[in-house]
This record gives sequence, structure tokens and C-alpha cells, in this order.
Amino acid sequence: MYRTTLTILVLIIVTAFTQAQSIVGKWRTVSNITENDNGKTKDLLALQLKISPCLKDLQTIFEAGGKQITKSPGKCGMIDYNAIPASSWKMEGNTIIVTNNSIPNPLGNSSSYTITFKGNQAIFTHTYSEEEKKKLHAPHIKKVTITYERI
Repeated sequence: MYRTTLTILVLIIVTAFTQAQSIVGKWRTVSNITENDNGKTKDLLALQLKISPCLKDLQTIFEAGGKQITKSPGKCGMIDYNAIPASSWKMEGNTIIVTNNSIPNPLGNSSSYTITFKGNQAIFTHTYSEEEKKKLHAPHIKKVTITYERI
């Protein structure tokens, strides 16, 4: 009896932990911070919100089938986020790879991030290689950290 109860308790804890660590679901971006080689940081989302306050209402949705979409209540600034084709995503350990074939990117169609979960947040971090810095024409950028909050 004791062994069965303990086994069930362990399974419940493992299941809860596993579900809490899943990227699948609806998220909103709470920060998009770039860090330069000198340690200076800038929150690009905070700057964008000054121009387009509607960005606070964007939802990034990671579907279980590997599809990632962006939804907004309506047109946000000059962009209708609901009309942007879906991206794809896949997890490899603690790395998430997002592939977008519809929006030009100087680094190519795929972006990879180390992902960590903290409470109801998913924190995506990418440290730029020297080659990537050259492609971005941003030799002093060190990394980007995007924080999402589950909604």
C-alpha cells in the first residue's frame, strides 16, 4: 500500500513538472533584451511599445504539432499579425529552433535559442557568433534574451 501510494505521488509530481516545462500553449512577450559586448542592454520591446502599444496584446502560440503562430486582436500598427504565415518549431534538449520562411532574416530562416523555464515564463536566449554579428552589421551585439509569459 505504501509503495503504491509513493509511486502514484512520484508520477503526479513528474507529470506536473513535465507539463509545466512545455512550450506548447499561448504566450505573450514581456521583454526582448539585447546585450552588447560592453554589457549595455536595451529592451527592444519597450521601445516598440512606445510606437505600437498594441504589441502588448500579441499572442505567440506554440502548437503541439510544431506550428508557431502569432495572433493579435486586430491590425497592430502597420502589420496584420494574423495574416503572417505560421512558422515551425522543434525542441532538441533545451534548444528550440524556430523556422520562418515568410519573413526575410539576414541570419537565414531558422533561429535557435537556449530555453529555460522559470515559473510561468519561458526565456529564450541566443548568443551571436562572430559570423552572425557580421551578417547583422552589428559587431557589438552579444546576445538577445526574449522572455515570454504564459497566458
